[in-house]
Amino acid sequence: MRRFSYRLNRATHRQVLRLFKQAKTTPQLLKFRPSLSFQLKLMPSEGTVDPSPAATSPAPSSTNEALKVSWNFTQTLMKRLPDIVDGNPVKMALSLAKTIIQIKDAVKENMDAVERRIASTGAQLAIVEKALVDRETYDDEGHQWMKQFKNALESEIANLVRLSKEWLIRKVADHENEKAEIAAIFERVNTARILFELGTGIAVFKIVDAIQNDLKHFLGEHLKVSRIADHKYHLAGEEGEKLRRDVCTPGTRVRILYNIVKWANDTSPEGPSIFWLFGPAGSGKSSIAYTIARRFELTCDVADTITLGGNFFCSRQFNETRSVAHIVRTIVYHLSLKCEAFANVLHRSGKFDTVYQGPRAQLRHLLVGPWVESQAIVNEDSTTAPHYLIVIDALDEVENKGGSEFLRALLDVINENHLPRLKFFVTSRSDPDLVAYVDSFERKQLYRLQDVEKEEVEADIETYLATNLPHFVGQDEMMGLVKFAAGLFICAATLAKYLTRHTPPEQSELLENLLHQADLETSLDATHLLDTLYRQILSEAFGSFKGAILKKRLATLYTFLCTAERTSTSTVTTLLIPQQPGKAPAQPSISVADDVLSRLCAVLYCDNLHNILSYHKSFPDFMFDQHRSKEYWCDQAAHHRDLTEACFRVMKTGLKFNIADIPSSFIFDAEDDELPSRVERNIPPALSYSSRNWSHHLSLVASTTPDEPLLETLADFLRLRALFWIEAMNLLKVPGLCDPMLRAASKWANEVSIVNRVLSSAFELIIV
Repeated sequence: MRRFSYRLNRATHRQVLRLFKQAKTTPQLLKFRPSLSFQLKLMPSEGTVDPSPAATSPAPSSTNEALKVSWNFTQTLMKRLPDIVDGNPVKMALSLAKTIIQIKDAVKENMDAVERRIASTGAQLAIVEKALVDRETYDDEGHQWMKQFKNALESEIANLVRLSKEWLIRKVADHENEKAEIAAIFERVNTARILFELGTGIAVFKIVDAIQNDLKHFLGEHLKVSRIADHKYHLAGEEGEKLRRDVCTPGTRVRILYNIVKWANDTSPEGPSIFWLFGPAGSGKSSIAYTIARRFELTCDVADTITLGGNFFCSRQFNETRSVAHIVRTIVYHLSLKCEAFANVLHRSGKFDTVYQGPRAQLRHLLVGPWVESQAIVNEDSTTAPHYLIVIDALDEVENKGGSEFLRALLDVINENHLPRLKFFVTSRSDPDLVAYVDSFERKQLYRLQDVEKEEVEADIETYLATNLPHFVGQDEMMGLVKFAAGLFICAATLAKYLTRHTPPEQSELLENLLHQADLETSLDATHLLDTLYRQILSEAFGSFKGAILKKRLATLYTFLCTAERTSTSTVTTLLIPQQPGKAPAQPSISVADDVLSRLCAVLYCDNLHNILSYHKSFPDFMFDQHRSKEYWCDQAAHHRDLTEACFRVMKTGLKFNIADIPSSFIFDAEDDELPSRVERNIPPALSYSSRNWSHHLSLVASTTPDEPLLETLADFLRLRALFWIEAMNLLKVPGLCDPMLRAASKWANEVSIVNRVLSSAFELIIV
């Protein structure tokens, strides 16, 4: 007979003695009842070995469930809950978290997986207390995330209180059912906690680089990554323009976010390795991608089996985020910060010249090769090796359909290579050709955003509108708002921005006018409804102007949208000032540009450096389509001609010999401490912009006439100011742009007509 020793703590020992004393007079009490259950840890006595199958086989499940400690984790929680009830759900949640931690410490040797999960949720909930120090965040009336969090806590704590009262009345718990219900409550609390942290920007886990600073610096320098494309960029606030990115509004996109999180955490070998989320412009894909990126890097959960390995958020707003050239090198750099083995292999590979090649070569030499080799090293301890998620958002923002080409290359790479512990989440507009291609891809998971049930989309948009336009909650107008949005979050967001500038009575009047124009009963096209909204905003902004004044204001708007990079109202104003013959340039007044921006605040905004950006690319798309924007249409070719002339005009006035007032040619720039300040003073923003971007505008001028006026302007620039321009570009630290800009200008000139002898000689002299 097998002998066992019982390892019992003192409390359990007393319970056992009490039970056996009662058993002498009431044997029936020994029958299993949850309220009197206890758990014994059975271990073979030392020196006793029984190799028989019976001895090594697991005990029957009834035995496993029959022995529980009387006051276990969940029951102790039920007993102590009345002591921490408070009128404020947030304060109660924090007290609950502290109580959970205390109980966990007391019974940590007697908890199963479900109870440990509950305990970990309580521990993470305690972190929220740090955010509540800020009274602005704590203001539940003025902060939507605080309001959502408190509502969720109030509901779930009420459920806990109900369970506690039932338990106190009966004193006997149906332990398994009770524990399952408590676990479900805490899962919902945990979801609310994650959403609150996402919305308020609380980072639960500090991101720690896996590689040393010298290797980090080396890889960053050689990979030439995009800082702006990182989802954390605007949070850091360190450099350049600020991108407007937001997580999903509380209560929206719940099902699709759940599906993506579930897919990401499925790290089984059979799990799909790519999730392509696609849908029309304005359907909220970027908000979803941003939420997922933050979810797996800054606001993690203990149950997560994957962490964010790299991300790239494409955008038309900036050169480096609208080109495929930076995507692979950036996510590879991010991944190297998380995985030391990958970073070391990448460092040894020495194939950094690949950054100047296409996406397929970059994927093959910078990602696939080093990753596969590094995983051969990691496989020695594969049970603990982490999994990484790569997020790539808005590939349709990449210029010249480069996004579709990149996605096709990525799909080919995943088909042809086994990339263990890597998963990819990608968003873009739908591409019918790629959809058919993906349908033949074995390891895939598609989620067609436009195929989400209509009721679900409308419910999400109604939640969003109720948060931003509470005046309409419960009113008939809310249904009109939801119908007008037509399933597009960008339409709902623009509506909210447009209406919130007005009083509630004015909002109702404006909405009635919009609904009348849209004719919702006959028009079901979402693009048509969005166009109606954009035309209404433009009509309100420019309707009172006519003639030259209207033309000037429209030119200001066109310049906001057509500049090669986002610029300030001051730079835009300088570019638009016409040069009067024989007169000094007028001092720019930015009042008109500021007023245009103010009137269009529903579609345009300023970043932290006062540069103008559009909330969504659907607005520039609308403005550049003559059929859609009608009288407000921006003729891009014509306006790029105007901007080309403006750039040459600004350079003609501003460029000069020794523009930085360098006292001696024998002094190196690095030794001149005052040089940066003189450069900033003598090369103002408009001159800097013109010097760096004139060829961009020139290349977009459509003309085939042999007597093209810009040819003479270009020839004059090359003859008289090219060397001054090269000096300015050197001082602006972009001398490498000179050669490609001149070659682009030469190509344009050849396409326009046969380059005359003077212009051809100037090109040869400068380029050589």
